[in-house]
Order: sequence, then structure tokens, then C-alpha cells
Amino acid sequence: MIPSVSRQIAFVQYDDQSSSMTVQYHTGFRASYTNVKQDEYLYVFTSANRYDSLMKLTESRFMEDNMPAE
Repeated sequence: MIPSVSRQIAFVQYDDQSSSMTVQYHTGFRASYTNVKQDEYLYVFTSANRYDSLMKLTESRFMEDNMPAE
């Protein structure tokens, strides 16, 4: 678990059994992302700027999930 990523994000939690990541916001909102590789999560955890790294990862997941099927 990564505590206090930013003023908006309370923590980020990773479940290696399901390869899922949960982002808990201070507002109470919770977002879940599937198919997150452990090395992607570890990159966020070890990054000097966790917030930016997390935003890049979640943005790529959002775009993948919202791509139209061909």
C-alpha cells in the first residue's frame, strides 16, 4: 500500500493475486483498475513523483478500457 500519494489521493493499494490496483481518494471515492502488472505498481511506489507516475498509469488504463472494439 502506498499511503498519501497527494492532497487528493489518500492511498493506493495493489492486490497481486488479482493484478488489480485501488486508488482511494480523500473524498471517499474509490477507483479500481484491473490487469495492472506488479512492476507497474512498483514503479509508482518507488517513483520520486508518485502522483505523476500514478496519473500516467491510470490514464493509460482509462484509455485502454474506453477504446472502441474493432
